[in-house]
Amino acid sequence: MKKYSNEEYKALLTEIENIDFAEVKLENECEERVCSDLNLWDGRNTKFGYADVSWSSSDPDSVSTSGEVICLPEEKKVTITAHFSYQDYPEINIDKSFVLNVLKGSGKRQEKNSNIIDRRGRRVIFVIGDSTASIYPHSGENNRFPQTGWAQYFDKYFISDKAVVADIAMSGRSAKSYTEEDNFKVFKDNISEGDFLILQFGHNDSKIQDPSRYAPAFGKIDEKGSYKNYMSVYINIARDAGAIPILATSVSRRKLSDESLEEYVNAAKELGKELNIPVLDVYKRTNDWINEVGLEEAKSLYKIIKPHDERFMYNPEFLNSQFYENGDDDDTHLNIFGADKIAFWVTEEIKKNVPELAILLK
Repeated sequence: MKKYSNEEYKALLTEIENIDFAEVKLENECEERVCSDLNLWDGRNTKFGYADVSWSSSDPDSVSTSGEVICLPEEKKVTITAHFSYQDYPEINIDKSFVLNVLKGSGKRQEKNSNIIDRRGRRVIFVIGDSTASIYPHSGENNRFPQTGWAQYFDKYFISDKAVVADIAMSGRSAKSYTEEDNFKVFKDNISEGDFLILQFGHNDSKIQDPSRYAPAFGKIDEKGSYKNYMSVYINIARDAGAIPILATSVSRRKLSDESLEEYVNAAKELGKELNIPVLDVYKRTNDWINEVGLEEAKSLYKIIKPHDERFMYNPEFLNSQFYENGDDDDTHLNIFGADKIAFWVTEEIKKNVPELAILLK
């Protein structure tokens, strides 16, 4: 655990308090006139280094925790709050709130969750997890290129007329908090016999300062509030639908040993044995590779981006990315090269551990 002075901590508080609505507004004019989606980022560089950021909303049916603004029958006040946390400073948990006036008739009309998966007679591979697997926009107002979740292009590894990937992972979520999201309803409404579920949580479950996400790694399956207990909820839904659940351990941060994550890696492996579920050991794949090549070379897979980084200039959309001018320094999330490499490692784990799914790979 790193040390800091009271003056440094006060400076951090001031920095976060001074974050302006302009950084999340996208096409909205101001906090008093919100009428379209917001850019709710999942991390930010600060005086204390990179902070993981999760969001909460006083009315998620009006403004979701992913920034979607829902069409409202009347004007409404909604408070959204960014929760800052640090791997190197686990005792620090700082909030920054914005009070929004959402205009009548703003945003998107709510859609039913059922039947939104493009199945077309194919078996669906649902991927549920956190920001290391989720989808990021690579164009438009919220362009985050080259940040990419490993499941974002996972689809390309499967026979296209036999299987389709539904990447419904969400940034900042834990096994506990994901159950409050619309994507959880999508999963419940759509998973069917013959489908697959790849379930990967751990990065956000250890955040003990955040009761909305924290679930202890220790604890039995039937112990309410434990990581295993929350994970079993998804597993039971999949099995009840006639689908095949698969556990995946978390992507390692760029560390030689990721101790805070290893508790959840071990819990996932134990859960696999207890429930007779295959486990894809993504943590071992990534952490072994980091130890083999070293921390410096391992930067090539993570969202460690130089301003005007030449590696990503092949894509003209990089010029419009929020990372083009200032870069980023993030040892948790992946760039497009890292996401593709890890997706490939996942397919290799599937070939070793899940023959029923391996037959759908190209």
